[in-house]
Order: sequence, then structure tokens, then C-alpha cells
Amino acid sequence: MATKHDYYEVLGLSREASEAEIKKSYRRLARSHHPDANPNDPGAEERFKELTEAYEVLSNADSRRAYDTYGHQVPRGGGAGGYPGGGEQFGGFEDIFEAFFGDRSSFGSSFFGSGSRGPSRGGDVEVEVDISLREAAFGTEREVNVQVVKNCSVCDGVGGTESHTCGTCGGAGAVRSVRESILGQMVTTQPCSACGGRGRIIDVSCENCRGSGRISEIETRNLRIPEGIEDGMRLRVSGAGHVGEAGAPSGDLYVTIKVSEDEDLMRDGEDLVHRLTVNVVEAALGTEREIPTLNGASEVRIEPGTQPGATLRLRGEGMPRLRRRGRGDLKVVVDVLVPTRLSEEQRELLEKFDAASGHETYNGTGGSFFDRLRGVFR
Repeated sequence: MATKHDYYEVLGLSREASEAEIKKSYRRLARSHHPDANPNDPGAEERFKELTEAYEVLSNADSRRAYDTYGHQVPRGGGAGGYPGGGEQFGGFEDIFEAFFGDRSSFGSSFFGSGSRGPSRGGDVEVEVDISLREAAFGTEREVNVQVVKNCSVCDGVGGTESHTCGTCGGAGAVRSVRESILGQMVTTQPCSACGGRGRIIDVSCENCRGSGRISEIETRNLRIPEGIEDGMRLRVSGAGHVGEAGAPSGDLYVTIKVSEDEDLMRDGEDLVHRLTVNVVEAALGTEREIPTLNGASEVRIEPGTQPGATLRLRGEGMPRLRRRGRGDLKVVVDVLVPTRLSEEQRELLEKFDAASGHETYNGTGGSFFDRLRGVFR
């Protein structure tokens, strides 16, 4: 299998490139490397396919985020190639046509005698949901209230309780125009200006929507938040956004998840980290302590001579892997507390201990403090 190149390098872009820069670069390179423009170059087709694949991924916000995180090793289960949303954005010939000739709303499929701007898709809606770390670990449900634009239930989106067929478009809601050009006959379709694309002329306006055919309402939706979700991730509810124009789909609802910090456990990817404080005597002599986990308290053994920054690892006690099997680990970082207020008796005892101690008393193992901490976080 051929080695995949970095998609940003394929399009000649930096990783901070904007959506407009991605589209502009693809258009420019697609014109240069299209097989029809390079009939004698056997490698043109492969270069064009690579450009198209890079554009498909980077022009979609979800798939670009996944690529920035995982590179070419994106977990399978999303769209084309495993990327979330992959394969949904690039629609074959029409997108290639747009890359060569610009906005397809103006040209459409004009070479074949027809073109259409078509009704517009409904807008998307975004909301935020706050959950705890433990809810993120086990999954949860939330009710969200979403303000959306919907078709009026009284007039069914027509805008009136009485209406008749539009004479301009014959009820089609769109009109066609034909013009000659050097490329041949160009046929375009546009929404009818007489009826606003409805196909009907309103005789009696609907009082509920005041003739607009649309109303704004608050919808309550019950969301299932999967276990293992991370702070900042977004869930998409298809078709739950604003209603589209007649014949067009509704937009989507995007739910951004905000995971609050936990007082006992800190997340590090799929692992969890807990800071366990012990005093200097417990660290020297060893002890047993209870620590919090996602599944309740668990007992750990602190061995004699445990050093500050030492890490205990509890396998499988971390966060579940999102849409995959298994869990991360729980890392217990030992923080040794040194006394700050000593009585005269305590000071004398420590001075006697120090006098009776030699280099061998402190000659432990386990590397430096920074070596021990280095293994805690990824």
C-alpha cells in the first residue's frame, strides 16, 4: 500500500489554513492536475485523487478535527475512510465542476442542458451541555431546550389558510431560463419570484405565522451522551435544526459537551490521575490508604521508602474508550507532606534521627523526582 502524504502538504497549506484557503488551494491545484488537462501524464489521475481525498477531509470541520488528532490512523466507524462526516461533503462531478468553474449555483449542470440553485437547507443549531466527569465515564441522558424555526402547524408552512396555484411557475415553485453561450445552451432554474418558491399565491394569510409559513418554537429533546466522551466534543442530531425551504432538508443540531472538573480525579486522555497525600512517616514506614475511583473506594499499599512523585497504576480503572472496548488506567501520584510546624520535642527527635542517619539511609531507587513525574502525563 502506498504511503499516504500529509493532507496539508498535498494542498500546499499550513495546519492553520482557513476554510476559504483550503477551497481556493484545491480549486487551483485541481485545474492543474486534472487528468483531462494532462492527457500524456500517467500520474495525473493519482495526483488528482490524492488532492480530492485531502479536500474531502480538510473541508469538513468534523473530519478535519479527527485528522488533526489521529492523522491517517482515524478509528473506523465514521464516514468514508473512517473520518466523521467523511464522504458527505464532496459530491462527485458537481464538486469537481465547482472547482473548475466556481459556484455551481450559477452554472449547475449546464453542459447537460439543466441547472438548479435548488431550495436552501435549513440552518444548524448549537447548544452546550454540562456534565460531570463521572457522567462522562458512564454515559448519561440530558434534556435540552432548543429554539428552532419550524413550519407553521396551522397552514403547514404555506403561509395562508386559503391559496391558489401560482400562474407564473404553474405550482412548481421555480422558473427556468435558457440562454446561449459559447459553451452551448445554458439552462438555469431559480425560485419563482412571484410566489417566493412556494408554488402557491396566498389569498388569506395565516394568523398563526402572519403569512410567513414559519414559526419559532422551543423544542425539548432527550439526548443520550455516550460513555467516554471528552470535554469539547460535539454530538450531531441530524435534522433537528431549523427547517429548510420547501423540498430541502432541515439543518442539524450540534451539542457541545462541557465536562466539569472533578475534585478527586483529573483526566489525562483515557487515563485518570489522583493525587494521594501521605506524611513523611507514612512514606518512610509504608501504609495502606483508600483512594477514590469511578467505581467507589479502593485500597492501595504505600511501600516503605516511597518517594515524592512515585506513581501507582491501577489497570483498567480509568475512562472508557469512546465507542471502543476497554478502559484506561488510574494513576495515583504520591505527594509526601513535610512537617512545617514542629514542637521542641519533635525537633529533638528529628535531630537525633538525622544524627543516627547516614548516606545509606536515603540511598533509595526510582530515579529523580522529575523522572517519576515524567511518566504520569502523556
